Amino acid sequence: MNQFKISKQTEAEKDEFLMECFHDTGIIDSLLQSNYGIISGRKGTGKTALARYLEQNAKKYGLNSVIRISVRNISLGLDDNKKDHVNSILFYVVIKLVQKLLERNVFTGMEKEHWVNFLTQNNLQNISDYETFFESGKGNKTGFSISGLISSLFAKVEGKANVEDNVTFSRTEISNTPSSLIEALRQSFPEGDRVLVFLDDVTDYLDISEEDRVNKEISILQDMLLKLELYNSSLSDSNKGLRFISLVREDLFEYMEGSNVNKLKNDSLLLEWNEDDFARLLIKRLPFYESKLEESLNNPKEAIRLEFPDNIFSESLKDFDTNRYTTNFYAYMVAVSFNRPRDFLKFCYAMRDRLSMKHEVTFENIESAEIEYSDYFTNELRDELFLASRVLGFKADQEKVNRLIDILSKKNAFNSSELRTDLGQYLGEKTSKFGRKKIEAFIEELWWYGILGFKEEKDELINFRYIAGRNPFLVAKIKSYILYLHRGLWWFAQKRKKAK
Repeated sequence: MNQFKISKQTEAEKDEFLMECFHDTGIIDSLLQSNYGIISGRKGTGKTALARYLEQNAKKYGLNSVIRISVRNISLGLDDNKKDHVNSILFYVVIKLVQKLLERNVFTGMEKEHWVNFLTQNNLQNISDYETFFESGKGNKTGFSISGLISSLFAKVEGKANVEDNVTFSRTEISNTPSSLIEALRQSFPEGDRVLVFLDDVTDYLDISEEDRVNKEISILQDMLLKLELYNSSLSDSNKGLRFISLVREDLFEYMEGSNVNKLKNDSLLLEWNEDDFARLLIKRLPFYESKLEESLNNPKEAIRLEFPDNIFSESLKDFDTNRYTTNFYAYMVAVSFNRPRDFLKFCYAMRDRLSMKHEVTFENIESAEIEYSDYFTNELRDELFLASRVLGFKADQEKVNRLIDILSKKNAFNSSELRTDLGQYLGEKTSKFGRKKIEAFIEELWWYGILGFKEEKDELINFRYIAGRNPFLVAKIKSYILYLHRGLWWFAQKRKKAK
């Protein structure tokens, strides 16, 4: 069936159907009616998709402009002083923002003239990415000449104390902290305009970080996010409609340290999906609904049930011990996925040649698609674990991930003692006091990423973290838990064993 509006590459940057089929979970209203400076979510939940969609549809939501800045390769200069490194990243962000505001004619008249002069005076007109900025030597602590800005439009800034670093502008009018540019930006930004600035790809590079450097890189990102929060507060207090919004993976907060982590969490809007969202996303993407699109979107769960009848999933769901929902198709998809739009689209892509417009869907169609989908899902597991592997110090290549699945799929359920023994051998750790703590930390990470779930004696269903509203995992209670591999991974592993 080539009418699927789903391509093989479902990443937001490469999704040719994104604008046509974008689904808003309600996060746009939440974002516009608040002052959040961070959007967090698991990889594949649609953070970049949201930024891309708003970038193309700013006027529809009463915004003058939406700007997306990709912040990659920010580990460059990691050996420099931490404060200088953070400032270098923030200088780049502000300079890229000024470039884009000029391109979109947000500045006019004298403001436009002086920002153009600033870029020209510092040879910043052609800076395209952070790597170019850093390699050209513009990201160092020497600073930038702001004489054009200071001497005319922003002359009153000269001589004022810099609150951020407690320095003053010298007569040479050299700025060596990005807060001076933010101050100039605050004063020159047009009254009444609303502009959102999404910082994308902020945490992607952590997946390729060296093991002994990742904690330092996370600390740098933490400082950067805190500085951006200060900038947003200053802009908001001045009634300026300019806001920085960083798109970060949800697990980043788990590896931060210090008393300000909760401050960042409270400044974060979590992107989540529920059954209605899932149904509407697929209705826009699947060919069955094209002739009755609005009707189906108004009653999404019933529309899904008509094309994917509940009864075809009834038998397989008995083996899953997971939550039940209005439709069995969603219950099945939650069981075999991490409940992310990327997973749903990948499964539908796997069904593309296995469904017919003329015949009702059968479970044989679904089961056939599982083979292709399970390869994708195993690779996703490697991506999910990669940051944890860097922090905890274990290798997470595909061979190691496959071994982990083999261990966790030996039985349908484990008590904590059995699992500690097996994972101790896997990690090369003895079950001494120190080794036991490391193994239990690893088990907690497996729960955090949705790879393990648990039951207590009173529970009927398995508690998985990626299913909203479930109980938290507590290491102190691990002896009372029965632990289960993610139902989809377990299900696929059993089928592979039978096939062999």
